[in-house]
Amino acid sequence: MKLFSDITLKASASFGFCLLASIISSNEKVYANTCEALFGDNPSSINDSCYITPSTYKIRVYEMGLCTTDPLAGTSINSNDDVVTKNTISESNCTPTFQSSTGSLVDLGGNATQTLTGNNFRPPTGTYPHAYIKIKNTFGLKGTYKINSNTFYTSNDGSPVSEGLHSEFDEDLMDFSNGKTCSESPELAGAEVFTTGVTGTMKAVLAQVSGGNLGTYTADSSCGSSTHLFGSFQPTTPVVVSNQTKGMEVNFSITGRGMTIFPDGSGGMSGFGGGPFSPSFATF
Repeated sequence: MKLFSDITLKASASFGFCLLASIISSNEKVYANTCEALFGDNPSSINDSCYITPSTYKIRVYEMGLCTTDPLAGTSINSNDDVVTKNTISESNCTPTFQSSTGSLVDLGGNATQTLTGNNFRPPTGTYPHAYIKIKNTFGLKGTYKINSNTFYTSNDGSPVSEGLHSEFDEDLMDFSNGKTCSESPELAGAEVFTTGVTGTMKAVLAQVSGGNLGTYTADSSCGSSTHLFGSFQPTTPVVVSNQTKGMEVNFSITGRGMTIFPDGSGGMSGFGGGPFSPSFATF
């Protein structure tokens, strides 16, 4: 009998530790507020970046697992609330629960439950304070937003267009502060501590891989050549695997956060970008 044979993904509004600080396609900082909370439904204008729920949010997952120590211990938030990193990844105390050499492409849009395609593994019985995920640093996005009764649609490059040109676009994350292009002072790591709701600490670093998608992940120290992303998260309550544990479910949330709306400075919007998703692990 296969234990840990069913690992599912859900788009859920009620779970999560935010894995990605800001996957954005603009040099504007994103504020962690939904557009509805900031401006209401169908606002007459907007003046800040904000989050909405996309209709499509595709990620390619190569590996997920659990750790007894933090694989991104070299990345932290200092006393000035800045993210500092030693550009290191250590998986010596981690064990995979899912692997796919080609990556399992999943769409977190639509609140559908999906099963990851790949190999599943039962971790040893024990307590795991940390979890990790390895994904492609490319995200497939699609969505709409309404301002002053005018609906704007995503185009193939993320700019707002009319309905007839509505399409999905891909966004490569190269810089946590600037999205798909490198800024003068690029941020190759992100981290955030959540103290309300489901609490915990998330970290992520941009990376390159040698030896295939399941090979050695090396955190990038320069911007522009990243191919993958390595994320770790430490929930307030560790994941416990007992002899009675039969499987593990991973819940991802993009509700009110998976897509960013950028203002144009004149009350309208300049474009769409990616936003964070929130994963959590639960055993059954």
